[in-house]
Amino acid sequence: MTPPSQAIATAEPYDAAVLERRADRRDRSLTTATFAGFLVLWIVATGSSLWPPLISPIFLPSPLSVIRAFLKLVEQGYQGNSLAHHFGVSLYRFAVAFSLCILIGVPLGLLMGMVRPIRAIFEPPIQAIRPIPKLALLPLFLIWFGIGNLSKIVVIAGPVLPLIAIGAMQAVRSVGRKKIQAAQALGAGHWTVFRRVVLPASLPGIFTAIRMSISIGVTMLVAAELTATSDGIAWMSLTAAEFLSTDIVLVGVAIMAMLGYALDRLVHATERRVVHWSGTD
Repeated sequence: MTPPSQAIATAEPYDAAVLERRADRRDRSLTTATFAGFLVLWIVATGSSLWPPLISPIFLPSPLSVIRAFLKLVEQGYQGNSLAHHFGVSLYRFAVAFSLCILIGVPLGLLMGMVRPIRAIFEPPIQAIRPIPKLALLPLFLIWFGIGNLSKIVVIAGPVLPLIAIGAMQAVRSVGRKKIQAAQALGAGHWTVFRRVVLPASLPGIFTAIRMSISIGVTMLVAAELTATSDGIAWMSLTAAEFLSTDIVLVGVAIMAMLGYALDRLVHATERRVVHWSGTD
């Protein structure tokens, strides 16, 4: 016969796992219902064969019109280049800029959080540069870095790098001093304290900063493709707006929105796998 204490210990993890799966299913249902609600509102506003549109198609095309525009872009491309080319160019600019921001910003933020002299050297310039609107510096970036992809990458990285660096620094500084002191009292050296205490405790804050930076990066992608380019999803939407091709504009907006959402889900999934202890007792 199984002792009651052992039965309770066995049942608790099982019940927790069942409740977690049920919560995940509920969350997915709510997310699906939210997107379905937006789609219904869009259909109601743009009309159908049963009722006239509440908003002129030139301002807000119907979902069917946007789907048709997407299929036409897939088949014929836009301004001499395929839709895959435009998407690939934008993805390349964003991926290079964002990867450099992570590779530079996270180590720099960790160092600023742990080493006071390094914080004194780097934090004031970063905080001084951070409020400057990078879009206003776009003409200067074009002069410095040319009209190629390098200037676009700099425009995207400009606001993202400080956000990731400051986020990583604050994550380190929020680590409890008692945890560090306890590890040092047990004989842990500086590297062991960093690897075993500081870095694991900082990872949730670092991932949060990265997720927040994704939306900023996608927004700056639009700014980067404002001038001196002839390809890219944002460029496609901006030029289509000049000809009042609202359906193409919405295709570009939808692609950029899905790109940002997919990247956010990817980072979130990575966080759940890497920081699997977060939120648990």
